[in-house]
Amino acid sequence: MDKNLSEKIKVLSFICTVMVVYRHGFNLHAFGLNDNIDSYIAFIEYGISKLTEVAVPYFFIVSGFFFFRYTYYDKNEYVKMLCKKIHSLLIPFIFWNIVGIIPLILMNQFVFEDYPWKYILQLFHSDWNGVLWYVRDIMTLMVLVPLYAWIFVLNNRWLYGVVSILLFLNWIPVDCGWVSTEGMFFFFLGGLLQKNESVIKKRIPISLLTVLGTIWIISCFFFPFFWHIHRYNTLLGIIILWQTYHYLPKQLFYWILNISSYSFFIYVTHAFIVKGMKVSIAHYFWGNEVVALISYIILPLLTVGISLYLGKAFNKLLPNTFRIVMGGRG
Repeated sequence: MDKNLSEKIKVLSFICTVMVVYRHGFNLHAFGLNDNIDSYIAFIEYGISKLTEVAVPYFFIVSGFFFFRYTYYDKNEYVKMLCKKIHSLLIPFIFWNIVGIIPLILMNQFVFEDYPWKYILQLFHSDWNGVLWYVRDIMTLMVLVPLYAWIFVLNNRWLYGVVSILLFLNWIPVDCGWVSTEGMFFFFLGGLLQKNESVIKKRIPISLLTVLGTIWIISCFFFPFFWHIHRYNTLLGIIILWQTYHYLPKQLFYWILNISSYSFFIYVTHAFIVKGMKVSIAHYFWGNEVVALISYIILPLLTVGISLYLGKAFNKLLPNTFRIVMGGRG
């Protein structure tokens, strides 16, 4: 893979991580506010929530794109892949879930079970750190690859088309189940893009991109509950995200690229930080729409800054441990 494509994926991964933070910064319920779309704050928060739905599908696409560079019907390749994923996915999954127990205990929200095996279920349900459902699903899709990798081995366009249509029709947007329909569709789509890398190198003219971007934004803010266009809206958003990259200011691009190695750390730690801050502020400003809106705009950015600072401090203090619990990232 060429350097430009690698940098593009890193920069957009960081941007999508910030989007995920904004998704968890949603605070209408925390402030006890009406989520009726007629409310200006609900209009803004639901609109941004719809915009940021492209983040997780993008992560699945990238995972599928890298994963399907290889075939896994050779026993050695499959075993080698499993060993690699233990380090890059399973260890971080277990570690950051266990870390999530601490704030749950402090907030008296940890569920103590009567039987030890139920803790295993809690772990793989990501009950202790909800954002890790994505890592759980990625691991599951990778472990099960012998069941469906034959599709890519046959490399038949008609077969690709049929499978894509079936997965698309089965796809439920924002599905976080195990294994999610969203994950299956976009992970497979990433594999298709790996087979047809020339597609992702095409550029849409700025005039057309502007029109499509305007349509997407209008759809997100004015039709947030219109489920008939939900899936098409997400696909359009991913295309716009990918194409908008070309028009990022160079200074912003290089700044993001320099800190992009901390994307995963921000991803696994942000939920505790943003939730703690928004709940604390809501406690003192219950029902205040102005404070809620300001908090919604500022707290996710503040959370990214705090996570970034903690990540750098962790990496500097315990570099070997940091590398292990980050799965080799950073």
